[in-house]
Amino acid sequence: MAGKANHHFIPQFYLRNFSPAGDGRKAKVFCFDQSTRKSFETLVRNVGSRRHFFRIDVEGYDPNHVEDGMAEIEGEISVHLAEVIEANSFPSDAHFSSVMLLMGNVAVRNPRFRSMIENFHLKVVNGVMKMMLQDKDRFDGSVKQARANGVPIRDDISYEDMRDFIDRGEYKVAIDQTYLIGLELEAVPTAVEQLARRSWSFASATPETTYATCDDPVVLAWADGTDRRPYSPGFGLAGTIVMVPITPKLALIGLLNKQPAARIYRRDQVAGMNTSIAKNATKQLYARDGSFELHTRTEPYVQGKDLGASLERQARGR
Repeated sequence: MAGKANHHFIPQFYLRNFSPAGDGRKAKVFCFDQSTRKSFETLVRNVGSRRHFFRIDVEGYDPNHVEDGMAEIEGEISVHLAEVIEANSFPSDAHFSSVMLLMGNVAVRNPRFRSMIENFHLKVVNGVMKMMLQDKDRFDGSVKQARANGVPIRDDISYEDMRDFIDRGEYKVAIDQTYLIGLELEAVPTAVEQLARRSWSFASATPETTYATCDDPVVLAWADGTDRRPYSPGFGLAGTIVMVPITPKLALIGLLNKQPAARIYRRDQVAGMNTSIAKNATKQLYARDGSFELHTRTEPYVQGKDLGASLERQARGR
């Protein structure tokens, strides 16, 4: 159990594709941490993970049941992904399905998605509590119904006490992790289905350029590059693009309209995709080395190894 505490939401076999060493527990990647603006080399097994991230609490099941189950599935996916990279195409329907499953899992079962659904539930809970306390009759009715449903509620808590308690904000609502993991698992098939509807193109980087990846590498964006906040793109929405780097020299581009099976990305296109990857990162960028390029607001081409210094210059220039 102790050896399974570090759960990888970014599969190690995927990140090893960005390591000069290639495979094994000694595989390393270049890493840029956005929170510290520092870059360093680190072992693949040390990144893209969180302690007990997929740990569940269900009677009759091992706490690592979900983590162990995904590890078994990843064994087959890793073989198929290696063959896809070698062929620069999908050799069979099984290979296509494996890659779609990989992308669906990475897109949904990660800290950002979990935080999003957790925050949604917290807003709902807080909204229900405030609505329940709009007046004393509604509060009394809610308490009566809760007790009828078997919820133990003390008799010495008055409407006024509860209203003051909520107004002070002296409480914390916790959403059960097992419940959140269940929602993630339910969302994966829908994501995979929508990803599989897309036309996929293999985008090779020109010899002098390389792709980077990150801790949330399935990038979903509006295809025209516009920012339409507060509206978010969806995997099934027209006018969207999905970008996923799979090696330093190869990326997958998914559109909902027909496109060439393979293409070559110019320097500006590779840097543009790396910029999208950086914007999508939760915290860290990963690459074979620090030579990958991306755009910043003030400099058209910045290498990964110089990104921290570039961001510092940008901050000082404001």
